[in-house]
Amino acid sequence: MVIDLFEGISSSTLSRVSYLIQGQTDITVRVNSSGGDIFSALSIYNLLKGKCNVEILGLAASAATIIAMAGKKISIASNGLFMIHSPKAMLINYYDKQSLDKLSNTLAKTEESILATYRSRVENFEMPADDLWLTATEAKSMGFVDEIIGEVPVVMDAGNVFINSIAYDAAQVKGLSERLHPTPKTDAALAQILALIKDQMTSGAAGVQNQQLTAEDIKAAQIKKMIAFANRKVV
Repeated sequence: MVIDLFEGISSSTLSRVSYLIQGQTDITVRVNSSGGDIFSALSIYNLLKGKCNVEILGLAASAATIIAMAGKKISIASNGLFMIHSPKAMLINYYDKQSLDKLSNTLAKTEESILATYRSRVENFEMPADDLWLTATEAKSMGFVDEIIGEVPVVMDAGNVFINSIAYDAAQVKGLSERLHPTPKTDAALAQILALIKDQMTSGAAGVQNQQLTAEDIKAAQIKKMIAFANRKVV
């Protein structure tokens, strides 16, 4: 079954999720939420943990990221966003020092609970000092998500660059072969080069998709993009 969390997270959300998952074994949770009540989010996380897959379709922010951590597999749209911040409290009254100290201690304990949830996927993660906004690529790189929906896969094999299962001869791209082999000495260096190519190819495909071009025209445009990118300095 599919559960859509397209709302502010609240006790009503918790009640709805608790009711819907009864007797269900195949659950997909789709998220587009700016967050909400952290304790409802933690409860939903505990109900769903290891029992669902999560798809972030737009925004997962604040408490919504806690729910997202429950997924066996967590996916995010290529243009999605992921935002983490420390717990906050809204004050509407007059408070003395003792009351504020007590509130500060409560927030610190709450942050420990939140960190434990994030660390179930990203070991040694520390809460940022300010709001941490992550793109889909950044969220995947840090380990918060497993895959990007709509991502263009890039792999190297036998001198070819495969992008979206289409092979491009690296030898046709000036400077590319030298950068791919033997220059990169680490997997990180190779991953950086492939990421640069992927980003360039993605933008190149977006620029031609609405034009009346032949397959050869499109491939030539992609090769041109790759040449320009290969000639950039990679550190």
